[in-house]
Amino acid sequence: MRVIHGGNRWRSFVRTFWDGGAGTTGVLLQAILFPFRLAYHAVIALRNFAYDRSWLPSERAPIPVVSIGNLSVGGTGKTPFARWIVDALLRRGARPAVLHGGYGADEPALHRRWHADVPVEVGKDRVASAHAAAAQGATVAVLDDGFQHRRLERALDIVLLAAEEWRGNVRLLPAGPWREPLSALERADLIVVTRRSASRAEAVAVADTVRARIHGKAIAIAAIRPSGWTRARQDVSAPSEPAVAVAAIARPDLFVTNATEAGARIVEVLSFPDHHAFTREDAERILSVASGRPILMTGKDAVKLVDPIAETDVWILEQAVEIEAGAVVVEQLLDKLLS
Repeated sequence: MRVIHGGNRWRSFVRTFWDGGAGTTGVLLQAILFPFRLAYHAVIALRNFAYDRSWLPSERAPIPVVSIGNLSVGGTGKTPFARWIVDALLRRGARPAVLHGGYGADEPALHRRWHADVPVEVGKDRVASAHAAAAQGATVAVLDDGFQHRRLERALDIVLLAAEEWRGNVRLLPAGPWREPLSALERADLIVVTRRSASRAEAVAVADTVRARIHGKAIAIAAIRPSGWTRARQDVSAPSEPAVAVAAIARPDLFVTNATEAGARIVEVLSFPDHHAFTREDAERILSVASGRPILMTGKDAVKLVDPIAETDVWILEQAVEIEAGAVVVEQLLDKLLS
């Protein structure tokens, strides 16, 4: 399978480096970045200390807030899990709204596609967004990627850990993908180990490790699985002919794995940086690489498509979340949130 990098190759190198690759160059870079890693750790530790002591205040919204976040950069399934939470709240009769920081147009657009009647507030000031959501009649807010955004007080803090990302060696930025050390999980109300390509046994092992290090926290395991294909918003089966995968997400390899599990035969992968905004030139390149073959994408990327790619040229891999362990605890926390 040929992988073509449609964006900055430096980003691909960084991911390889963070995963423990890059050989001698990686070892040298770890040594060079060590003092920067210490400085970053000191800054976030001081910031969290200030919030813990209320030197930096957290502001309460007029409605309860449930935050979906993680400790690392991308790839844990925050957006599909946030969708699952919105669905769970709707089943309970709540009127949820989604709050998003606005660093990428793809995720807010995807939330709007999934739930046309759910307000999606986009902006860096999440406190203002929560007030705007309440003014529209929302009774609860779902904060997508909010664990580090401590200025907005939340009623339920959910942190996701991807089993595929687990290395047992937490390296903070810039030497690794971790935004915060594992000890930050002490702030969480619920820890969810997600898995896409990892086995359930691997996810259980991660959950057991976290349970041994972080005591007294509710832990669940969630599988994020392919649930089928859509084409021009119609349910379809996977294309029978060889296809080209296009991915502008944190872990394109997981998309390729899931698409293959869902029946696709991928012969080429065109990879762009996470949250990449497709241009007309990108579209023309994608069509050139595809050469008439089916084009496979995630929903997150498909909402950013521009001409000349018509919607009928693209097969979208849909995903579903299944709570495999800890479902009762998750349900109880959501019930308590709305009580």
